[in-house]
Amino acid sequence: MRKPTILLTLLSASLGVAQTSCNQVECADGTIERDGKCVAASDNFDPTMCGPFTELQGDKCVPTFPPTVCEDGSTLPEVDPETGVTTCKGTGPAPGCGGSLACPAGTSATKLTICGQIYDFKDNSKFAAAGAEGMRCDPAAPATSGPCALQILAFDADKFARTPTTAPPLSVGDVYIDDCGRYRLTDIETSGTSPYIGLGFDDAGMTLGPNGVTVTVGVATAKPPARYLKDFEAWIVNQTTIGAWQTSGGPPLSGGIYAPVFRQHRKGFGDQYANQSGVSFTRMGNPDTTNDYYFPTADTGRNMIDTAASATGANGTVLVTAATIDESLAYSGTGGLGAGCRWEPHAGASLPGIVFIQVFRKIDAVVGGPCND
Repeated sequence: MRKPTILLTLLSASLGVAQTSCNQVECADGTIERDGKCVAASDNFDPTMCGPFTELQGDKCVPTFPPTVCEDGSTLPEVDPETGVTTCKGTGPAPGCGGSLACPAGTSATKLTICGQIYDFKDNSKFAAAGAEGMRCDPAAPATSGPCALQILAFDADKFARTPTTAPPLSVGDVYIDDCGRYRLTDIETSGTSPYIGLGFDDAGMTLGPNGVTVTVGVATAKPPARYLKDFEAWIVNQTTIGAWQTSGGPPLSGGIYAPVFRQHRKGFGDQYANQSGVSFTRMGNPDTTNDYYFPTADTGRNMIDTAASATGANGTVLVTAATIDESLAYSGTGGLGAGCRWEPHAGASLPGIVFIQVFRKIDAVVGGPCND
């Protein structure tokens, strides 16, 4: 006699489960549940939310065009880290010296590519061969003058600054130099190095030293997150220039020369090559009046030393002795700054027989920034 009651209870329970199941709508990718129905997820979004060259698909903005693919063998991809835009640049010799080289990212997380132009430090002119056509130099047959007479080695900058005569060069996939003075070091192996990479420029086939086209010149950079660094300036300094400095009261190369160059604008602002006058070199926050040597106020080149000067002139440059890597990020500058700005700090070293050149730029002041100069 109790079976109907039991049956009714079971039916009620079944109906409840069935109704619950009906309310649980499972929607496919790109759709959402609304009022028990699956509708396009894009119904919740305004298509204008998508940026240029993208379109709304479901609830996501996706590229309108397929990713850029560069032609194998003849071009290399160069990705702008700020915009994400890929530009395909030719790998072969470029006609003339007007353009820059392709500068692709390293092929793995530990590999870095550095590209740039070599300049003559005396007047900051591009260091190019007479009648340069953009032809790649042959490392097996170095020239006797011009950029094709050079070699470029990569180093852990910290190790080189401490032991320049024994620091081993880093492995590099390829070293490209052309007669325009453009260079590219591809796939520099940076695993196990300090945060800084140094490049050494000297005469090909010769030990590091003052003889030949250039004395040994070093530059250094922090390892960039993008795995490539383009437009990185490098220089040669010949013995005639060194002799003019010493004759006019400057330091001898034998003790090593650290050469900060102060630039007028911070990264991304104005002319990136404009130099800043009126800057005094500082060590540990204080002007170093014992070991600094400046050029005449109106000297746009780097020809003679003015022993009475106490700040940079038109070339933005100071020569420093007794700099040491042990003082870490102790070197900077004072003066020549706009509102909200300070000079970035750097490590440096005066290494016997070597000119180490370092560009300084303006950054936000700790208090009172930002720097818009």
